[in-house]
Amino acid sequence: MSVINSLVASLEYWSFDFPPGSETDFEDSLGGAWYITPTHHVVEFITLAPIFLVLTAILGMRTFGKGTTAYRLLNTPEPTNTKSSWLDQALLVMTILSLGLTVIHKYYTQTLLFLLQPCHASAAVLIIIMGWPLPNRPFIPRLLFNIYLHTMWGAILALVFPDLRDHDMFGEVFNFFLEHILILIVPFYLLSTGRCVLLPASADMALFSFFLYAAYHSPLLHILSLSSGYNLNYTLVPPALGFLIAVGPWYRIIMYGIALLNMFWTRYGLVGSFVALACNNNKSLPSKKAQ
Repeated sequence: MSVINSLVASLEYWSFDFPPGSETDFEDSLGGAWYITPTHHVVEFITLAPIFLVLTAILGMRTFGKGTTAYRLLNTPEPTNTKSSWLDQALLVMTILSLGLTVIHKYYTQTLLFLLQPCHASAAVLIIIMGWPLPNRPFIPRLLFNIYLHTMWGAILALVFPDLRDHDMFGEVFNFFLEHILILIVPFYLLSTGRCVLLPASADMALFSFFLYAAYHSPLLHILSLSSGYNLNYTLVPPALGFLIAVGPWYRIIMYGIALLNMFWTRYGLVGSFVALACNNNKSLPSKKAQ
């Protein structure tokens, strides 16, 4: 226990001066609190974070390491006659403008760290995918696209349960919905063009996407939240949803479990169904075997 106590003392020393968990303000979506005790945070750091990182690396090498079918598909050269349409360009410009407006809002509210929220990061990922300048090196945008097909459930939840606390600036609420609608429809549009490489659905790819997503939260967002005092994607305090508040400090485990299930539901159910239906009308789309 002396080791744990030393780690707890170090974590408290380097962390923001949070109010006690009993004073958690659920009207505020920005600030954190010791809703989860320092000891609980330390236990997560020495158990969950290493597991997330190690399994991300193992599953990544097994899923698309050199010699795998996925690696070959991700590196197949782009056709030389592939050209983006006006709609491609329009969606790219709209996504850039929406993310740019978010940057302005975060700058003026001095909350730039919140640009690391998964939905803002998703917008940046889609901009990279659509605007990738090196067609002879397609591995990165193709990999990002196939990962995103597992994680875009976040945009759906954000639209179903919009957290608009602290969205007070002009145009901020409008841009919230615009951004989330864009990051939801853009991947389906890209699928509908038939130009995107869609890896076959697999448990390994779904698990890789989950553990990468989890590792993004812990240790990365977890450390930044504790040091800055900001509740980045609910790493310190749960969203103002009754069932998550009811489970107390274990809400993060519940959220990880929901995320894991959603990775499979999104890729196998939502994306798989879309591709199956679209294949009946567009022969350039991946076959049902590649879903």
